[in-house]
Amino acid sequence: MKQVSAYVPCFNNEATVARAVESLQRQSVPVAELFVVDDGSTDSSRAAVEKLGVRVVTMKRNAGRGPVRARAMDEAQHEFVVCCDATNTLPTDFVGRALKWFDDPKVAGAFGRIWQERATCVSDRWRGRHLFKVNEPMAVKHGALLSTWGCVMRKSAVMAAGNFDQSLRHTEDAELGSRLVAKNFDVVFDPELHVISVVTNSLGQVLERHWRWYAGVDEEVSLKRYAKQVWYSMKVMAMQDLRDGDALSVPVSLFSPHYQFWKSWARQRTARAQK
Repeated sequence: MKQVSAYVPCFNNEATVARAVESLQRQSVPVAELFVVDDGSTDSSRAAVEKLGVRVVTMKRNAGRGPVRARAMDEAQHEFVVCCDATNTLPTDFVGRALKWFDDPKVAGAFGRIWQERATCVSDRWRGRHLFKVNEPMAVKHGALLSTWGCVMRKSAVMAAGNFDQSLRHTEDAELGSRLVAKNFDVVFDPELHVISVVTNSLGQVLERHWRWYAGVDEEVSLKRYAKQVWYSMKVMAMQDLRDGDALSVPVSLFSPHYQFWKSWARQRTARAQK
């Protein structure tokens, strides 16, 4: 039987981190090692985890996703490493289903699609439609861009590719996935591997999340990119909202490209000022 390590990255997730941990404890394929990497939380996340008797690895400061995931891979004792983000849960058969892909020695990672428990507000409806894409049919894809919201990874392959980039606060998973594929490993997206989001996002949080998912490593700022995003928000996103009978989501779609442009521009301006 394949030996499995599992971790949960956590930053101020006291409301949901225990559910993420418990979903890993309930896997039908037993997890031999389980720990949480706390990225400098200032809430009661650590206490919530320690009540479950789970080890907490503490970062010295809030470092971001790249350093947290790199630390987790360093800490993991076994070849197969499961990740479940602190705002998600995994069905009991997730690990067992994912491990089947690793019978192929070229597979370095397998991840699933993300769903949400329910959409009780505009921000969650918009998130489900435009981020999680819950209504879109999806098929297995090889050579996929890695997403670590719920995944299994082969540690030796990750280390052969240089581990997660510790300079990145976002897009660290897709960036590693591209390096794995470049080294002739395979990253598999399997829509039958379900990951369930158990957190509600505010409008501000969902816009921030949308920016983080699509900004890319370089956080490009250009008028051409901005124009394309504005066009897409009007011709595709807003139209989807209307077809779904969700007129309240239309302003969110129309505002999203402006938030994207402003956020990337502001970060680049700050970076130049610090030089």
